[in-house]
This record gives sequence, structure tokens and C-alpha cells, in this order.
Amino acid sequence: MVVIAAGVVVAACGTSRPDAGRDALDAAAQSYVRLALALGDRDSDSLDSYHGPPAWQVEAHATHATLAQIRASAAALAGALASPLPRPATARVAGEDDAVRRAFLIRQLNAITARVDVLQGARYTFADEMRLLFQMEPPDASAIDGRSDEGASDRSLDRVRGQLDRLLPGRGELSRRYAAFDRQFIVPPDRIGAVLSRAIDGCRTATRAHVALPAGERVNIVYVRGSPWSAFTRYEGHFVSRVTVNTGFALTVDRTLDLACHETYPGHHAIASWLETREGGRRPELLVQLLFSPQTGLHEAAASLAPALAFPDEARLAFERDQLFPLAGLNPDGAPRYVAVARLVDEFHRVEADIVRRYVDGALDFPRAAAALERQALVPSADAMLKFVNQFRSYAATYTIGRDRLSHVVDRDWTSYVRTVTDAAQTLPLPNRR
Repeated sequence: MVVIAAGVVVAACGTSRPDAGRDALDAAAQSYVRLALALGDRDSDSLDSYHGPPAWQVEAHATHATLAQIRASAAALAGALASPLPRPATARVAGEDDAVRRAFLIRQLNAITARVDVLQGARYTFADEMRLLFQMEPPDASAIDGRSDEGASDRSLDRVRGQLDRLLPGRGELSRRYAAFDRQFIVPPDRIGAVLSRAIDGCRTATRAHVALPAGERVNIVYVRGSPWSAFTRYEGHFVSRVTVNTGFALTVDRTLDLACHETYPGHHAIASWLETREGGRRPELLVQLLFSPQTGLHEAAASLAPALAFPDEARLAFERDQLFPLAGLNPDGAPRYVAVARLVDEFHRVEADIVRRYVDGALDFPRAAAALERQALVPSADAMLKFVNQFRSYAATYTIGRDRLSHVVDRDWTSYVRTVTDAAQTLPLPNRR
């Protein structure tokens, strides 16, 4: 595999045809796809989705490549791509596009080598994993847990706790009061289908009010139990996605709407559809998506911003109160306080990120981390979150740190959001300095 993957690029670079650079990149992209599929065959967690030729997946399975072979081939191909490729003499823009593609492939291939290292026993720090797998530079620990800006963030979280203390009924520890309050708004199992379907419709309507969607696009919902995710989306190509929802997770009305926007519109399904519309199959490397990669870091961060983009605060309250609460069999009179509490609790995501970082780095054991998540970040299912972290480790950073990083660029602006998620570079942009 090493000779084939790297040799394709080197051979193409030795030619003088004007389109040699593009041919070399397409060949390298196909090699990358096969490596990603081979990795997914060895480790299903590493492959997020694939919608290319079925024969390539069959081929990847038939090679029985070892992790060591996959790593060596990825490293060789990244090294070959790092050498300058021919620049088309007739199209300066094409040359610039090729440079962006080459950089994308190198980042993704480097993520493959790092992921193989983890699978083979390497144990990096949380921060190092963020860099190696997602090309995300982690913030200083004090910026994550609310101690930055001379205590300003800490004072902000104290303010949030004070507001929650006034909104949550009862007396005693805030985390217990919140957990009891939150349980009142869980969607009954026999109503989750209706509530989720209406939530997805609402997310789609909100998205279409700002951005066109491809004709014929759709999502198919599948319900399962036992998944480590509350839900995940597999893009199947041709503007179709399959969303798998884990009914083993207790979903409140608010988290159902979060899930709907995150997985469908303007989240994962919409992002993949817009990307296919933009590229039109011209880039083979986009037929596959690695879970532990800079590309997925961008998409997960964007999907985490999707609910707030589709439903600004007042619109969210109105939609949940008037549409989702009745379908869930809940009294709409409770919606204003419930939505206000949910938005305040969401501000603890930086605290959540810091606890997860310390858990991955071994500074907290499972019981202490679970207790910290419940008390400090008001996480309702701390054990489930840590079991997820056990399996996916620094991937959790994409939901919190990645979201914060992207929010400085997008800032609830639809044009910026779509431009960023369809950008040819497919990586988290650096936030604007303010």
C-alpha cells in the first residue's frame, strides 16, 4: 500500500502536462479515501460516513491492511503531497484551489496517523489530541474553566448560578434542584417520534427561510437502543441522510430540538448537502468523512451552533411552547421558565470542557469527574457522558471548545455559517480577534 499510495503522486509530479497537478491530486484523493475506508474497516469508530463507490469499500475490506500498514501509507502519502505539485500554467485560480486541496489532504492524512497511534496504545494529553486529530489549538486551561480575563468569566458564571438559584424551585443543592426540574420536561417514549418529527420540520423551515436546500433532499430517522450517542447522522449522498436516534437517552423537549437542529438543519445533513452541491463530486476526498479529523472538527462545531442559529431565544421559546410542548403532552405554561433555565445551563459548557480535559488527562477519576459534571456543569447524565468520553476521548472538545472557536467567526450569521462549512479548506478558521 505504501508504494501504491505514494507512487501515484510522485509519478504524476514527474510529468509536464498542464493538468498533471490536478490528475495527481485526484489520484492522491482516491488513495486517501481507500486509506480512510481501510481504517474504518479496522476501527468502525474512525469512519463517520462514506457515500462513494461501493467497490472501494469492498476493496478496502479485502486488503486486510494492518494498522501499521495504514499508518505507513498515510504518512508516505502526506509526505508526497507536501512536495510542490505542478501549477497549471493556464489557470492561476486552479493552482490556488489545488494548494487548498493538498493542504486538506495532508491534514486528514496526519489525523489518520495520529488515530492509528492512539489505537495502538499511544496516550496523548487532551490538548495534544486536539492538535493531532482536529488541528484545534486548545485554549489555556483557565480560559476553559472560567478563570480568565481577571476573573470576568468566573463572575459571569456566578451570575448564572445566581439566576438559576432564583428560577429553580425548592431549596438545597443547585444540581439536585436542576435535575428534579429537568425531569419534568422529559418527552414520554410514546411521543418522542411526533415531537422529533415536528422539531425537524421546524429546523428545516427556519433554515429554508435563510438558505436554499437542494431539491429532493431528505432525512430518514431510525430508532435504536444501546448506542453511546444520543443520535448520529450518516450522510448517504445525493442529499439523503440517515439519522439514528438512541431511545435509551431521556430527551427533554429542549434537548429534542437541539438534537433535531444539530443532526439535520442547519446541522450535519444540511452541511453535507451544501458541500455536495458546491463540489458536485469534483473532489473524491469528500466522499468519505473521518470521525477523528479536522474536517469533522469543523462540522461538529458548526452543528453545535445550529440550534441557536435556527432558533434565536424568542423564536425558540415560541416554537417549544406552541408546537413541541403540546405534542409532548406537557403544559405550555411551564415553557418560559424551562427555556430560560436551559439557556442558562448551556453557559456551563466551558466548565464541562475543563472537567472532561482533566478526566482524559487522569487528574480526575470516574466518580470525581461525574460528581464534578453534575455539581459544577449541571450535566444531567454525567455517567453516560463519561462513558462516551472513555470511547471517543478528545472528540468531546468539538462540541464545546470547537463551538466557541467557531462562534467568534460565525456569530449567528447565516451567510458566514454557510460560507464556513462549505469552504474548500474544511477546517476550523481562526477566530477574529476582538
